[in-house]
Amino acid sequence: MPRMLAYSVLALFVALLMGSLATLVRRETRHGKFHRQHVAANNGMNPRVYCNMMMQQRGMTNIKCKPSNTFIHGEATAVDAICNDGGTYSSDNFYDSNSVFELTVCRLTGGGTTPPNCNYRGRVSTQQIRIACVNGLPVHFQQAL
Repeated sequence: MPRMLAYSVLALFVALLMGSLATLVRRETRHGKFHRQHVAANNGMNPRVYCNMMMQQRGMTNIKCKPSNTFIHGEATAVDAICNDGGTYSSDNFYDSNSVFELTVCRLTGGGTTPPNCNYRGRVSTQQIRIACVNGLPVHFQQAL
């Protein structure tokens, strides 16, 4: 009987350890969150439809409606390069892109502020951008320039 208890405790410990490791592996990095929230292809759809679809798909309407978000339409490598040779140092940890990007800015309209009543309007522009970088990778969208 004591041997069975020892195996049970060991099995429980291994299960908890594996669950903790799985949680650590799934944890989103700041760089990963930046890409999820800001880097996306533009398929040419109506900006309102695009914003409503992307804000939901990218998890920005799960708990509450994020008031605004900017999607950068470009290759992920080009966006990442802003923190290195594709950008110019601005201040603190902010870098300005050397090139312009197509952007879609999504803003919550006057409707509901809690899911599922998130409704966005969108505006498309082409501008340089300013992002915050940590360890040579983008982690925060600051503004369009």
